[in-house]
Amino acid sequence: MAGIWLISCSDEFLDQPPQGAYSGPSLANASGVEGLLISTYAALDGLWFESWDNNNFNQNGGASNWIWGSVRAEDAYKGTEPADGVDINPIERFEVQPSNPYLMNKWNGSYDGIGKANETLRTLALVEDISDEVRTRITAEARFLRGHFHFEAKKTFGNPPYVDETVEDFAAVTNDKDIWADIEADFQYAFDNLPATQISAGRANKWAAGAYLGKTYLYQGKWAEAKAVFDQVINNGTTAEGVALALEPEFHNNFSASHEAGNSEVLFAYEASNAGDFVNGNYENTLNQPHGSSAEGAGCCGFFQPTQNLVNSYKVDANGLPLLDTYNDLDVPDDEGLASSDPFTPYDGPLDPRLDWTVGRRGIPYLDWGIHPGNNWIRQVVNGGPYSPIKNVPMASDFNNNLAGVYDWGFTMTALNVKIIRLADVLLMAAEAEAELGNLGPALDYVNEVRMRAANPDGFVKTDDGSPAANYQIGMYSAFANQAEALEVIRFERKIELAMEGHRFYDLVRWDNVTDAGRTALDFDIVSYLNDYLAGEDDRQHLANATFQEKHKYAPIPEFVITQSTVDGVENIKQNPGF
Repeated sequence: MAGIWLISCSDEFLDQPPQGAYSGPSLANASGVEGLLISTYAALDGLWFESWDNNNFNQNGGASNWIWGSVRAEDAYKGTEPADGVDINPIERFEVQPSNPYLMNKWNGSYDGIGKANETLRTLALVEDISDEVRTRITAEARFLRGHFHFEAKKTFGNPPYVDETVEDFAAVTNDKDIWADIEADFQYAFDNLPATQISAGRANKWAAGAYLGKTYLYQGKWAEAKAVFDQVINNGTTAEGVALALEPEFHNNFSASHEAGNSEVLFAYEASNAGDFVNGNYENTLNQPHGSSAEGAGCCGFFQPTQNLVNSYKVDANGLPLLDTYNDLDVPDDEGLASSDPFTPYDGPLDPRLDWTVGRRGIPYLDWGIHPGNNWIRQVVNGGPYSPIKNVPMASDFNNNLAGVYDWGFTMTALNVKIIRLADVLLMAAEAEAELGNLGPALDYVNEVRMRAANPDGFVKTDDGSPAANYQIGMYSAFANQAEALEVIRFERKIELAMEGHRFYDLVRWDNVTDAGRTALDFDIVSYLNDYLAGEDDRQHLANATFQEKHKYAPIPEFVITQSTVDGVENIKQNPGF
């Protein structure tokens, strides 16, 4: 009977579009192509979760880079315990193999966004009911996003292919050329054509494109080109909402969901929301909360813990300046090994005030959650250490203001956006370009501008009586003796200003690369640097005997990608050396 029914049905009846899917022609109009563009923005979090049944979680494919940019550096441990998130263990230990599923997450997170940007451009070419101005804006936004996603792939995998809207045979795509020029072209078009003020918050504007173009130059050691663009962004830039660019008066404003509207510092971020379906939240950080805490039920799962090395980096001398060479000689005392009931006195030596807006420490107020109790909020101290993350964690009050919520068995969803580029980052990149060009005066001014904001006592972590929660001291640099000193200071300032924001490992790689290319005034060797770090981690058994090699500067290209690109026995996508 089923056979008779199928034969009797017309071809037209069987050839129906799937429910809930849009056909290409139905999107070739003003609203359709705008929807495709918004879908491209939605790919910034790297997430393609649809239902519990499809198992398509992706907690590490987007722009937060907490695994790829922080856990692989001296910023952070994976945290939690060895038996949870087991595929991150070899990434942290620099033992990752091409079959690791987290690689595919990051690759898909990049190329899904690239595919959506290209589909937007292809469909836009068919649209007739829009003005030239709108067509140019959509093109520029799509190319900006395509540049971003390629940038993510480039800095993570080293040698990915560039794919534009003209590609039809994806199996024939190769990675036989460097794609920096293509990324530059996308950001240059966006910089030239995007408006300074956008039609809604969260969209890329001219100055976000300029910041990204300058960053692209910086990665290649093109100091003069980077400086020229950064000068324009710093002197003339605005946010997408039209707010003149300026450092937020208080450091933590950048990591508070309630301070995002009208924020003057964030050039580009991916927008998160706690409204509606929970997957609109900051999904990449959903498990990166203190474990066992009590803020409105947020108690899972203890991933992404700051390292002792990072905490030590915030020690300062009598003048409030970092201990650039000796910061790690002695640890800031912690409560590891103590019972929660044991008395503990927090370190009373001088510290940079940014520490306690970056790292949760026992005895110090933790956001508005109360005093951090130490081991009670740590899932397994011997594995992840005694510290908690802060920058990605919602305020306790956010749970009462629809800015955060706990879903299902422990997902903490938050409206806290992930900041991809903020002004402090741009100022320090500009300082680096100036120093490389020998312009030590402007470099000094940029560094001190970032430090001056951190020195604002209104922004210090406070106790209940309004006094500073620790011995906070921060001073300004009076001068740089030479280029090498300037660059050493700038690189360290990036570490403490941008800690736990997914930048650090990528910075280490690019400094090594410009050294290899002879394009820097200060040599740097990532192999010796990270092996020295690993050798000093004798309290963390999960890092015992871990070794960093040159090949680990870039993640291996996923095995599946190599297989799918093989045509007639020829691998069109080549694996990175050493894998």
